[in-house]
Amino acid sequence: MKKNVMKNILAVSVVAAMAMSVAACGNTTETSAETEETVVETSEETVAETEETVAETEETVAETEASEAAETEASETAAAIELDGEIDEDLIGSWTIEEEGSTVTYTFNDDNTGVVEMAIEDESAEFEIVYSADGENITVVMVDYPDDTDEATYTIDGDTLTLVTENETMELTREA
Repeated sequence: MKKNVMKNILAVSVVAAMAMSVAACGNTTETSAETEETVVETSEETVAETEETVAETEETVAETEASEAAETEASETAAAIELDGEIDEDLIGSWTIEEEGSTVTYTFNDDNTGVVEMAIEDESAEFEIVYSADGENITVVMVDYPDDTDEATYTIDGDTLTLVTENETMELTREA
């Protein structure tokens, strides 16, 4: 992007130099005056276009930097969550539980990431997670809330995943 700005500045400089050269010749014929006027008009248009391009470029750079910063922050947050990285292949997939008008779906990917989707009546929310599972114990951490760590024991029997925490037992069904 900086190269485009530099090219435009160089173009303005060249046009300005041409205008000065024409003026320095001292040729006062109408053709020379018309040429000088055209060069000046062209220079002014080029300067205006360059200024507009610079403003657009600065806006694009700011938007790109903001987007990259958000992506970096999410990646750093996920990387900062310390899990042992174990994956139980039987756990990979989506598991759902429906109770009292609400639905919760856990999706476990094969790279220790996943998603928890929660829906209650007309409202829903989705949270990115990282997890570790060793065949008996599972630890789930919401990426946006790294201090909110859930630990449970679990068993898989066919298409039923049973999660047992200190406070509750949940039975989820594998989605097709």
